[in-house]
Amino acid sequence: MRIVHISTIHRALDIRIFYKECRSLAKNGYEVHLLIPNPSHTELEGVFFHAIDKVTTIPRLQRTWRRLNSAYQLAVSLNADIYHFHDPELIPVGILLKRLGAKVIYDVHENTAWEAISLHKRYPVVGWLKFGIWTFLESLAKVMLDAFICVTPAIGQKFPPTKTFVVYNFPLTEEFQDFNHNISYCERPNNIAYVGGITKIRAIREMVCAMELLAPSLRTKLMLIGEFSSPELQTEVEQLLGWEQVKFFGWQSRSDVVQYLAKARLGLVIFHPERDHLEALPNKLFEYMAAGLPVIASNFPLWREIVQQIDCGLLVNPLKPKEIAQAIQYLLEHPEEAEAMGKRGYEAVTSQYNWETESEKLLNLYKQLQKQR
Repeated sequence: MRIVHISTIHRALDIRIFYKECRSLAKNGYEVHLLIPNPSHTELEGVFFHAIDKVTTIPRLQRTWRRLNSAYQLAVSLNADIYHFHDPELIPVGILLKRLGAKVIYDVHENTAWEAISLHKRYPVVGWLKFGIWTFLESLAKVMLDAFICVTPAIGQKFPPTKTFVVYNFPLTEEFQDFNHNISYCERPNNIAYVGGITKIRAIREMVCAMELLAPSLRTKLMLIGEFSSPELQTEVEQLLGWEQVKFFGWQSRSDVVQYLAKARLGLVIFHPERDHLEALPNKLFEYMAAGLPVIASNFPLWREIVQQIDCGLLVNPLKPKEIAQAIQYLLEHPEEAEAMGKRGYEAVTSQYNWETESEKLLNLYKQLQKQR
């Protein structure tokens, strides 16, 4: 079967879309195409790339129409058996593709409607307007589309149970196999890792402020690996006193991310208690565990259940830099305990929280849809 994955906003080598889903399908004999803005390859590991038009110099509404139309035209030209899209703005495109007779999957990465509220606190009217738009579009999708893949059960509850499949965003253990066997925890410097999007609601201010509160004798650095949500936020954070203890690396390739984690003693996954965060299961939490790092995470009920059950890290109030700093200092001053936490996290990923297990769910869904054609 010919499969087409579509995203208008993600990177070409997105960890979930390309490295996990598209590669898994290609390895299992499917002809896989990925429609994405600015691809750097035409083919990689059995996946064929096609460039969606993404112009940034025209008004917002015109940009949106242009990229959605480009995605639709490319998708139609490929005449796929199954279309699998990853962004809520593509719901109208998915409905149109469904009318052509193909099977269509919506891969729901976030609780999109509530995320709009979180991201537009300064402009609540805009946030609630987007909330209404996404809620309406998802109500159409529930009726029109064939299947929904959700990253957590909480998100999955929004969609029809007979058509909804939970496929967690757990790590690829293959990325960390050599890493864990060859690098001793005790040889790592007192670096702290944060990997992912850098935003206010992911506690960038609190993390940087916590660095200022650490004892100078620890000689600690916060390694920021990712992109700021805006130049204004980056300028604001760089004015904080704790920025002197930060190494900012920007966006990095998957192989480079793994190498940076090899130089860290612990990983931070500290999100603000927004509604769309409370039931989220961020990939970085499990990647830190896969790298043998103890974690410091927000004290949300779901995250608490996982971290305490495995005993792989500490939990903090994400709004209190002093509490974050105390947790960091404790793990750095108790390296044997920290290393044991990291080993338990690694073992949990190896046995349970890994993509190799989750990929079977994805393949089973495709087999079901194949039978229905």
